[in-house]
Amino acid sequence: MISSKFSNILVFDIETIGNISSPNFVDEMQITVVGVYNYAKNEYKTYFLEELLYLESDLKQANLLVGFNNDHFDTPILNKYYQFDLFSIASFDILREFRANTGKRLGLDAIASMTLGSSKSGTGSNAMTLYNDGKLEELAQYCLNDVKLTKDIFEYCITKQHLIYPSKDGWLRLKVDMNYDLDNFIYDNTKKSQYSLL
Repeated sequence: MISSKFSNILVFDIETIGNISSPNFVDEMQITVVGVYNYAKNEYKTYFLEELLYLESDLKQANLLVGFNNDHFDTPILNKYYQFDLFSIASFDILREFRANTGKRLGLDAIASMTLGSSKSGTGSNAMTLYNDGKLEELAQYCLNDVKLTKDIFEYCITKQHLIYPSKDGWLRLKVDMNYDLDNFIYDNTKKSQYSLL
């Protein structure tokens, strides 16, 4: 297990439709599918909009939510669909932690290609096209590919204690230390999340 004390860890990613450039994007974006990897069940699963109710129990039991830019995008949008606050769950936002350690903002693909030698299978706009074309199986697979990439980066970060990213010109492979004790991170951030609701 990635954590010795906490088993209910969810890695997730959402696909959406709507105007992502709007200042009110959280209100305007609509979920099309959510992809999840559940460590406790060792299971990848997708949930379309009408199936989100079936994800609720796993979210309520979660010790940690893992994503890429999830604090800014995925979590606030998904939060609209539930009666409890997802921000009460500890979060390991890979982009947030990467920025805290480097001062830089890079996409999932840039970090994955350098760290893992793997790339995304498409873009968010491709996902919208798949949805609009009714290609729901392809959309679900695209979403799960992003979940797998996010999970692999997360595990690399926690086990190797660093990530690799490209220089601004793309010529150099740069290394950033990512020193985390995951059990302590979950414990500390669960307390912070709970206090934030008081």
